[in-house]
Amino acid sequence: MTADRPGLSPLPVPPKEPPAYRVFATAVACGLVYALGIYGWTRLNAPDSGMLLIGFLLGAPIAACILAVAVSDPNGIKGSGSHASISALTVTVMLVCAGVVLREGSVCLVMAAPIFYGSGILGGVIAGGVMKSRPGRVACLALLAVPLIGVPVEADRPPQAQTREVVSRIHIDAAPQVVWNNLTDIRAIKDREHRWNFSHDLVGIPRPQDARMAGVGVGAVRHLQWARGVRFEEHITEWTPERALAWTFHVGPDASRLILDEHLTVDSDYLRLEEGRYRIEATAGGGSDLILTTRYWIRTPMNDYAAWWGGVFLGDFHRNVLGVIKNRAEAVA
Repeated sequence: MTADRPGLSPLPVPPKEPPAYRVFATAVACGLVYALGIYGWTRLNAPDSGMLLIGFLLGAPIAACILAVAVSDPNGIKGSGSHASISALTVTVMLVCAGVVLREGSVCLVMAAPIFYGSGILGGVIAGGVMKSRPGRVACLALLAVPLIGVPVEADRPPQAQTREVVSRIHIDAAPQVVWNNLTDIRAIKDREHRWNFSHDLVGIPRPQDARMAGVGVGAVRHLQWARGVRFEEHITEWTPERALAWTFHVGPDASRLILDEHLTVDSDYLRLEEGRYRIEATAGGGSDLILTTRYWIRTPMNDYAAWWGGVFLGDFHRNVLGVIKNRAEAVA
């Protein structure tokens, strides 16, 4: 061959590329470290803010995935599939570390996952596409500063508060009097009485186990016990036998942390339970419709998104409790 002929210099040997797994691991590690830095910056500048949209919910996954794509493919020569894969892997590691290292609970992780995956993968794919040019690479790297700037700005501008409610209805083949007798006290709920649902069985929100009324009429107190040692009170504000029962929630700090999540308390600057209400409507044939309403207050940067999850979690709880009342009332009838 020509390269072996005397007097000719050997052909240059191209540099050996590092293994793909090492590139991916380095890229994900860079994205994770940056995301943890944003989390620390958020805790430092806005410890009581609850949730920040640009600073964390969108900013952290987008910035982490942009950085991961920039490290794994700095010239944007790979396809969008590769960029989506490295972004999805980065978000997955972020969520795992949030649960293991930062001790975020399952409720927070489940609510954050769609936002993190959606924004992170989209940001990573777009970044990989524009990194083919030098101006695009500069613009992508400049975006890494957006969450750092957004944290103190958002911390000084709390989001708008809203009041929402979740309403559930069930038909019971029993007279209103029988239904009433089975909803004021709901004692010793057995495991076999519960219905399978997403919130309790997959996410791990504690199930109700016992509800006992102390007193009669307005001013009475119902003492509730849920799984995992959750205990709180409902103070009765309306008492109309066979028609309506309403109450306000009185949740102590311990129960507030245990009902949903240690970092997503139900009595905080961004979430509060305000009122619960049963209404009984007599139907033709001697039956009843039982309606359960829970009203709550939220103040988040994504109220519609948070309210959607409120409908999921409260809806599952409503259907569970209404099912217990229905089965007990119909058994008596």
